[in-house]
Amino acid sequence: MSFPEKYTQEEMERILQRALAQRAQSGNVSREHLMEVGKELGLTEQDLLRAIDDELRFGAFEEAKQEVIKKNRREWRSHLGSYLGVNAVLLTVNAIQMHGRLTWALATLFGWGIGMTIHTVSTFFPKEKELNKAAKKLLRKRDKYKELGE
Repeated sequence: MSFPEKYTQEEMERILQRALAQRAQSGNVSREHLMEVGKELGLTEQDLLRAIDDELRFGAFEEAKQEVIKKNRREWRSHLGSYLGVNAVLLTVNAIQMHGRLTWALATLFGWGIGMTIHTVSTFFPKEKELNKAAKKLLRKRDKYKELGE
């Protein structure tokens, strides 16, 4: 296999991320090694220190936001399962009682459907302000657990 002599910026970033991810599987990277790699890439010590500071300040926040999104989607899937299961039973009972005509079960289907729609919109199109608030709450909760030694 022959390798190209030049790479785009995006290719370079993906290749380096892939290599670092593979390296990370074998253990943590020391600060000294990080600085060494950065210098080999042409980064100054000041650039690296600024990037480390940004990661420490904002990396955990971005991770928390992603966790909140995943949690919200898990809860939405659970809600959808309940909605479908319960309404299937109610529609079946209503159809049996009314000899094939659907009456009262439609009210439950429609009313709960409104709630399901609102939950869907808030899960898949979250407001940035609400997402940030939930991420901050998660980080505060983690800090409390750290203080307790857990």
